[in-house]
Amino acid sequence: MNDIVSRMIDTQLLLFLYLLCGVYLSKRRLIREDNREALVRLMMDVTMPLMVVDAFNKPMTREEIFSSFFVMAVAFAGCVVTGLIGLVLWRNQPENKKKVLMYASMFSNAGNAGLPIVSLVFGPTGVFFASMYLIPPRILQWTVGLSLFVKPEKGGWVKNVLLNPMVITIYIGVFMMATGWYITGVFASAIDSLGSMTSPLSMILIGATLANMNPKVLLDKSVLYTSFFRLIAFPVLIAFMLKPFGLDPMVMNICVILLSMPVAANTAAMAERYGGDYKFASAVVSVSTLLSVITVPVITWFIQMI
Repeated sequence: MNDIVSRMIDTQLLLFLYLLCGVYLSKRRLIREDNREALVRLMMDVTMPLMVVDAFNKPMTREEIFSSFFVMAVAFAGCVVTGLIGLVLWRNQPENKKKVLMYASMFSNAGNAGLPIVSLVFGPTGVFFASMYLIPPRILQWTVGLSLFVKPEKGGWVKNVLLNPMVITIYIGVFMMATGWYITGVFASAIDSLGSMTSPLSMILIGATLANMNPKVLLDKSVLYTSFFRLIAFPVLIAFMLKPFGLDPMVMNICVILLSMPVAANTAAMAERYGGDYKFASAVVSVSTLLSVITVPVITWFIQMI
């Protein structure tokens, strides 16, 4: 157990090493206001869509897909419940902050931070269930989540949401899963490699933002409240909601662990690309990621106790 907790902490610290790289690059003026937009577009329009394609690019049997339906249902319910709670919690926040807080409430960094932890604890079977868990949040991120930031005067909901590159990627992914067709060989390797750039690039951009940020923003009450609800309150609530169903322990553990991950790393990029408060979003992601080094092992221990 001590080894597992240690590796969990290592995974979370890895994200912060990427963030510190962003701070360094900003201080050296390698990332500036006049070139960061190109990096954001690279991530949002290239590496992130390919990351989603890679998630769908796995051969699956009908039996495996059927057995994972419940996991996907839990993931979908988790987004809905946390979103509804967020509507109440953040109803009085300024509009720019409210968009960020709603997105942060609904979506955790279950892919970049959660998958390595699940792989360590539960092995290949856990990775399969975790991958299926990620499908509903990814679809919701690029439909409901994106609609939080979209402004009609920039092209309208249909263009920015339904025809967004990420959503088109999801259409492709669902087709791949439904037909059993998947990409192999050097093309699959290229997709995997480019998609893997998303997590480092996202945290580097956040670090570059933090380098020039007023420290008071990091101690904003909204940032601390969001971190508490994302890291502790939400996963504990969902754990108690799932307990009466008598789920398989592996399924319950995976769902709760992924819910307890920090705020989704693409929150800041989403805010910056679509007119939200990306500096505030960067603070939310950074603080929740730092605190998760402590809270994720605690939540893991907690769900074993109940």
